[in-house]
Amino acid sequence: MRPGTTDRQVFREVFLFKEYNFPLTQNPSIVVDAGANIGLATVFFKNRFPEALVYAIEPDSKNFTVLTQNAKAYEGTYPMHSALWRVDSYLRIKDKNENAWAFQVEECNQEDPDSFSAISIETLMRSNGIERIDLLKLDIEGAERDVFASNYDYWLPRTKVIIIELHDWMKEGCSREFFRAIINYRFRVSIYAGMLLLYNIDLD
Repeated sequence: MRPGTTDRQVFREVFLFKEYNFPLTQNPSIVVDAGANIGLATVFFKNRFPEALVYAIEPDSKNFTVLTQNAKAYEGTYPMHSALWRVDSYLRIKDKNENAWAFQVEECNQEDPDSFSAISIETLMRSNGIERIDLLKLDIEGAERDVFASNYDYWLPRTKVIIIELHDWMKEGCSREFFRAIINYRFRVSIYAGMLLLYNIDLD
């Protein structure tokens, strides 16, 4: 963890408050940690589910460097310097002076010097041979509005559990797009540690 940053607060939430210690009926095989920050949730998931493959996705380069260091002791972790989006695209961090746990992204041209590749969840699954996501953690600072705006018909019915924080105070319309998408499927919704926890009752 880095002194003088929000890393200590993230550690407190993940390991002391155990905000990702929600109940599951079976251990996941595939976990996607989107908005992985420095990888503390990834480490928590690997300790809780040591057999799981964890794809840890983080857009900020400084966070990603620490994420890679924190994840390297755990086999079956795949850090990705990227971000989830509704389609494969190019993004950039739009608020570089924000706290390390609150970066937002926006679309840009590939030629932008700060651009990086963003990936849709469908592409993530197809390119890695993932047939189903057992646990999808989304803490992506408003980008959930775009992820759930379109192109979810492939991956959403193939996702068993979603834990998500909605950020309407950062980007208007996050909740609207999220609920508009999931209403087409049979998810049981509850609240856990201030986040929404969803179980797909059509998946065993």
